[in-house]
Amino acid sequence: MSEDSPTGGSGAPPDHTNEGDRPIPDSAYIAMHSDPRFVELKRRLFAFIVPMSIAFMAWYVLYVLMSAFGRDIMGTVLFGNINVALVFGLLQFVSTFGIAILYTRYARKKLDGNAVELRDELQNGNGGGDR
Repeated sequence: MSEDSPTGGSGAPPDHTNEGDRPIPDSAYIAMHSDPRFVELKRRLFAFIVPMSIAFMAWYVLYVLMSAFGRDIMGTVLFGNINVALVFGLLQFVSTFGIAILYTRYARKKLDGNAVELRDELQNGNGGGDR
């Protein structure tokens, strides 16, 4: 392999680098992965993502099933040329943006502070240590 190869010529994958271009060894990532603060951060992330994903998929599947099997209901005209199907479709967009807004607020309040702290520790070379 040449020295210009992504593996640095040694055949081993390169270490990760931080903003200061200092390599972050894989062992630091492994240590950080078992840090209780990182585990709590992942738990908080999944506590939002899993229920919200299930709720959105259920809402989307309802829309698809109603479009396929509830044509009479979906075809009900509400006013003018606006029917239930169009309103359901538009509400898909509204719910998508609503979830994005909720996630942004949740992340600011419950995730970002801890994530920044852990990232800084990792980049400064003392990541994953027990406190």
